[in-house]
Amino acid sequence: MKRLNKYTISNVIKFLAITEFAGAIMFFIIEFFEHMDKFTASSKNFAFGIYYLVLRIPYYLNLILPLSFLISILIFLILMVRNNEMITLRTSGISTASLMKTLVMLSITLTVFSFALAEFIVPVSLSTSEYIYRVKIKKEEPYVFFKNDRIWFKRDNKICNIDFYDIKNDKIKNLTLIELSDNFTIQRRLDAKEGIWRNGHWLFTDVAERTFDNDGIKYKKVYAQMRDIIKEEPAVFKTIEKNPEEMGYNELKRYIDKLRHDGHSIKRYLVDLYNKISLPFVNLIMVFAAFSVGLRYTKTKHISKGIFLGISVGIIYWFFHSVALSFGYSEIFPPLFAAWFANLLFFSMGIIGIVTLRT
Repeated sequence: MKRLNKYTISNVIKFLAITEFAGAIMFFIIEFFEHMDKFTASSKNFAFGIYYLVLRIPYYLNLILPLSFLISILIFLILMVRNNEMITLRTSGISTASLMKTLVMLSITLTVFSFALAEFIVPVSLSTSEYIYRVKIKKEEPYVFFKNDRIWFKRDNKICNIDFYDIKNDKIKNLTLIELSDNFTIQRRLDAKEGIWRNGHWLFTDVAERTFDNDGIKYKKVYAQMRDIIKEEPAVFKTIEKNPEEMGYNELKRYIDKLRHDGHSIKRYLVDLYNKISLPFVNLIMVFAAFSVGLRYTKTKHISKGIFLGISVGIIYWFFHSVALSFGYSEIFPPLFAAWFANLLFFSMGIIGIVTLRT
């Protein structure tokens, strides 16, 4: 039995490594051609472009890990059937369940590995790659910075700070803008409660305007709305405000705690938080999917059909998962249910598929 476990794990890992490598190369090529005009602008840009693509590899490897694992198990099962090894196992009194148990243990290891990769490696590599792309390749000015839990930036004689920038909805919360004179005294101050990017412009609401002279406040006005207090486009703030994908579970949890403390809505971010736990468990679910689909179709040794159906299962999973997340972001589904819906659905389908196969 130990020899069978070793044989199973070594072969599946071998196929997994090949599939992951092929997937990484595919994404590398796609991204290269997508940004080729910027990468080939100069020799420096080309070098930074390659560095950018290399930094994104951990993210893509983790993203396609469940699908690669599914394909690897299918290839292993198909080869066992082709070589009549499955018949040998059954005549030796070894059940399919024993084989599945070995792969379940391997999937648990991959689940832990996937979570560790998403927690410690992917956030750093993605953040660095975004900096390389925006600052080194696109030559955007790194004048936006994060300090004391606020976003700060300077443009000409204006200094601005923002309490919170909603990266998904392109909204600004609690903006303060200060205009300075040539001798660095305050001429004007604007405080806006909220701003939203609409039709290529910022529209701010609940705006208080103060102007100053040598004696202090000259006058104060309050506006229900005001346009174009700032000219910066949303892309500028995305260089400093991290996407949830660029944060590990613990960092995102701290960020959510800050938003909750400041009175901001956290439901969208809770979906991302729970998703960071649910995604690694897809590796476990793919074992049941592989056996449910693989054994059903490898009996006739239709290799291409078996692999095609296995890949289809992976694509269908991502479709349901994406739809569930969208419902979670729209607050149609509760955050926890949105993140785990596809996992629960496909786990149930996998179990049903295996039971009906055995009967």
